[in-house]
Amino acid sequence: MRMLRSLALGGAALLAAGGARAEVTVSFLEPGRYTDANLATDRPVGADAPALQALRRQFERLGRRLPPGRSLRIEILDVDLAGRFEPWRVQAPNLRVMTGATWPRLRLRYVLEGEGRVLARGEEDVTDRTYLDRGGSIRSGDRLPYEERMLEDWFAWRIARVGSGT
Repeated sequence: MRMLRSLALGGAALLAAGGARAEVTVSFLEPGRYTDANLATDRPVGADAPALQALRRQFERLGRRLPPGRSLRIEILDVDLAGRFEPWRVQAPNLRVMTGATWPRLRLRYVLEGEGRVLARGEEDVTDRTYLDRGGSIRSGDRLPYEERMLEDWFAWRIARVGSGT
């Protein structure tokens, strides 16, 4: 018990000494109004929808690349997942059909802070119009492979360069 208490106190001391991880906060504003944020059917969703939680996890994974002490706040304003449901496909109503005209898009607002100041902020549409033309493999278990790849590119271009302090 004494050892556990010592470890906890040591961890708290590290955090207080500036060893804190980067913090990423993701919020979904009016998810029921999003263009297309549902993995199963074409209907409104809540903030706990599987697609939105997958997006949250992706932002949190990306945020681990930031140095300690950085804070990234992201507000998702709209989601339009890659592909479309085609309701006339009665045999497969949950089939999402991908075409060159159904690229993924997220409308978001972000603020990156560090060292007591705003390092970057903006509001933009993040898209990947060439999502079907890009090389690389898509693992069958990925729920949002096109969106995740799009966000990796956006993060590297918009956040990581500023957030790393280089």
